[in-house]
Amino acid sequence: MLKKTLIFCLNIGLFYSLVYPAAAKDKLGEAEERAREMEKALFILPAAEDRVLKIGLVDCMLYALKQNSEILIKRIEPKLKDDDVKIAKADFEPTFNAEYTVDDKNELSYNTLEGADVFNTQDMNLNADVSGKLLSGTEYKVELLNQRYKSDSTYQIFNPYYAVEPQITITQPLFRGFGIIVNKADIIVAQNNRLQSGASFKDTVMDTISRTKTAYYDYIFYLEAYAIARLSLERAQNLLKINNTRYQKGLISSVDLLETEAAAAQREKAVLAADTLMKKAEDDLKLITNLVDDPEVWNAKIELIDKPVFVIEEVNLLQCLKEAFEYRPDYYSAKIDLKSRDIKILSAKNTLLPTVDLIGSFGLNGLGKDYQDALGKANPDYTDWSVGVKFSLPWGSGDRAKYDQRQLEKAQALLAFKRLEQNIILEIRDKVRLVKARKQHVDVAKLSKEKESQNYEAQKERYSVGQVSTHDMLDYQDKLAQAELDYVNALIQYNIALIDLDKSQGLTLAKNNIKLEEL
Repeated sequence: MLKKTLIFCLNIGLFYSLVYPAAAKDKLGEAEERAREMEKALFILPAAEDRVLKIGLVDCMLYALKQNSEILIKRIEPKLKDDDVKIAKADFEPTFNAEYTVDDKNELSYNTLEGADVFNTQDMNLNADVSGKLLSGTEYKVELLNQRYKSDSTYQIFNPYYAVEPQITITQPLFRGFGIIVNKADIIVAQNNRLQSGASFKDTVMDTISRTKTAYYDYIFYLEAYAIARLSLERAQNLLKINNTRYQKGLISSVDLLETEAAAAQREKAVLAADTLMKKAEDDLKLITNLVDDPEVWNAKIELIDKPVFVIEEVNLLQCLKEAFEYRPDYYSAKIDLKSRDIKILSAKNTLLPTVDLIGSFGLNGLGKDYQDALGKANPDYTDWSVGVKFSLPWGSGDRAKYDQRQLEKAQALLAFKRLEQNIILEIRDKVRLVKARKQHVDVAKLSKEKESQNYEAQKERYSVGQVSTHDMLDYQDKLAQAELDYVNALIQYNIALIDLDKSQGLTLAKNNIKLEEL
């Protein structure tokens, strides 16, 4: 309801500014102020409510992709590149031209055969043509010329007379401007730019998904860290209860009791610190999933329905490299860029050639006392044709410099491409190593957690019969809590290492069953 009211107020402000421009500025300012207040209300009201949002990893990825400004910007880019392709293709689209002129002229007669002291001529022309260019560079022009001419001349056979002249003119480049590749260069480059923009969009989506999953697992870690901190506090508080009873019975000293109280207080501080970090991680997750922009859930408590799992994935360096060179958007884009530069070099090289154009035209001409008569006489008995050659040679070094520039740019791009390949190899190797190392960390941390848990239970039995001091018991509790935290951290870091490896291979979308729609 508040959203509908906000939209209504904005529309009223716009209407008022159009109908009453003199007072528009003040009224529109008031409407904007009311709109801002209502927008604040949309976010403030939910803050007073305790809301819980239960979401999983898939939900977070969907939220992150929805209304993401970076993705929205990148999504527009391919559409712009599509227009560039259409603009480049427009050079080969036919053009229709039409022209109609009327010329009426009075002048003093200089010839008695003109039949009047003041000589009058009326000339009307209606001309139409279709012209264009083929992919081979051939330029064509198909014309239909129509003329009606009337004068005071006594020697004019038809007065007025009508002339009709259909003709076609072909200009074929023989050197400069010849060839399909040369003439399609702008189209090919525009199409390649379109492919690169699609790859860039895919890379942005992959990056968003990777960052979302990382934030999700980070939040899981801090949730678990908070739970472990509370459990550690609970263990210290239970020990404090036992020591209070023992102290009252005179079984332990006041020093032991004081040490237990200090440990419990210290662990309360650790719980508060863990709570702060947990809420910060929750806010980070809300930010990357755009939940902060939703007035309904920006202040809701997030409950995750997924837990971190230890799924062993066998990674092979050679296979990972093969997939990276096949699926990485940046590598694909770099290969497309090299192709575009080859096209630009070929086009620049062609401009070094002289212009030698073969020009030919053929037409019919008809003349009659009316248009129908003239049209009927436009037949093969009355022809008009011409053949010629046009030659021109560039005078200067501009085209040569442009060609050299394109070659240097290709050399630059090749060096960058080789460096990219090297970086991909090093990056994949590091990511594979990290995944394997993190897997070992999980195994070691799991074993350490199990042993510390077993040791703690054994020490509790010993403590109950007075064989372990309070100080040692608190130390065993700390070791167990640290082992539990280390295991959760190892599990989270292993999953994040897999996320990073997927991103480095270009498999983020495939691994998460995300398919981009055709733009």
